[in-house]
Amino acid sequence: MPMTPGYHTGGLLLHDPVSTIEPLVSMGYRCVAVRPRRGILAWENGLAADGALSSQARGPESDSWDRFLDEARLHRCRVVIDTESSFVLDREKAAMPSLADSNADSSQAALDWCEHWIRMAERLPGTVLTLGSGVWPRDEFSPGLSEADLERLASRLESLASFAQQRGVSIALRPATGHAISSVAEFERMCQWLPDGVDLGLAADLGEMVSAGEMPLGARLQRNAERLKLVYLCDHRWPGQPPRDLPLGTVGRDDTPIGTGELTLRRVTETLGKMGFDGPLVARVEGHCEQGLRIPRLGMQHLMQCRWWRQACEQA
Repeated sequence: MPMTPGYHTGGLLLHDPVSTIEPLVSMGYRCVAVRPRRGILAWENGLAADGALSSQARGPESDSWDRFLDEARLHRCRVVIDTESSFVLDREKAAMPSLADSNADSSQAALDWCEHWIRMAERLPGTVLTLGSGVWPRDEFSPGLSEADLERLASRLESLASFAQQRGVSIALRPATGHAISSVAEFERMCQWLPDGVDLGLAADLGEMVSAGEMPLGARLQRNAERLKLVYLCDHRWPGQPPRDLPLGTVGRDDTPIGTGELTLRRVTETLGKMGFDGPLVARVEGHCEQGLRIPRLGMQHLMQCRWWRQACEQA
């Protein structure tokens, strides 16, 4: 089974996520990633008191999620839920609480958020959920998490993975610069603290891998083939291009339209194809929403020049 070519609606913030499915599918994408945000696919009043969505409609946000799933089913489109939402748990803080935080109340809010969306993912079989470990303060010479921090993080991720496994939902962690787990190498290290059998996948963000200097990308991806559940295909702006003035840890802070950055698309897609990767390969371009559907359309044109991507589109 080939990889599933997809697109992330985080780059289409001026569009209703429901309305993006049909045009993206018509372009050739077979998977749509969505990041719930305040007032859109997320509830203003927080999560249900009993931790589950009642069977009765609970307002326009509930209706929009039902419509999103219905539209995905109609177009036979796979769904990815990106839980790294901004300002949904705290109106003053963009970043989600860290899962390594020693403050149990803070980390529990993030766990509750993820569990809520695992329940939502359960409603459409085959949905993949991705999460981050949360922003973690460190200085230039910091070795990263301490052993106690890693044990705390691993314990919480183990609990979350078990919760997802019981519901048949695949979950994957996205390492990112500024996070507790900031690179694929740190993900590998953290997995040593997980018991055997814990089904926690890797959501490899190619832009973040470039930022972390994890080249060649192919060798790192192949080494983690067993845990690789999803790849975020993000072209990375060239060194010297003016940076976007965004906080460290912001998703896609260095994204540039597909085909205009330093990522060698053909080499990456060929590596994934040859290693038999069969999960979602999701193109993501944050920060260009004012250009609308032009960005995914141009991205598809560039990617269709890559044989393995083209074959995936045709076979899907």
